[in-house]
Amino acid sequence: MTYENTLEEYLHEDENGKHKLIYAYFGLSVYKSQCLEEAFSNMLLLHRICNKSLNLREDIDKEILNSSKKTMGNLIREVKNEYNFTDKLEEDLLEILNKRNYLVHKYFKENIQKFFTELGQKEMLSFFSKFIDESTRIDNELEIYYQDYKNKLSLTDDIIKNIMNKMKEEEILKEKTN
Repeated sequence: MTYENTLEEYLHEDENGKHKLIYAYFGLSVYKSQCLEEAFSNMLLLHRICNKSLNLREDIDKEILNSSKKTMGNLIREVKNEYNFTDKLEEDLLEILNKRNYLVHKYFKENIQKFFTELGQKEMLSFFSKFIDESTRIDNELEIYYQDYKNKLSLTDDIIKNIMNKMKEEEILKEKTN
């Protein structure tokens, strides 16, 4: 899915643009892995609020701060303890964790030579595109598991959209005032 679009972009770039595109898709891959990490944190937070283990604002703030310090592997372990995932989803989570760790810690060290050929560059874009698609699919699948908690807390898509718009407006205002 993403790779076809990526390849289309790649074919229209000059040599410098092709390298920038590779870095852009690497960055998007890392961003998608952070989105997954945030989904795990949100799942834990919603679960704990709805099951009354967190009820004071200070407890919630502390939980948010603590989850931001945890590794993706630790977050996955905690989420698996709180939610009843299918075996397939558990396998997918382990696989995406391994790919994410490889991407963040070793990818360029082991694949830098691919920059020198068109085939290698396309292989890099293929890896990133597949990672992006897998991360997006898993993120969408996870939402099914915590939708009941969102409903219980009346956390609708409109409310989330309004929160996001407020954050965006605050950032735009900040830029205007600086």
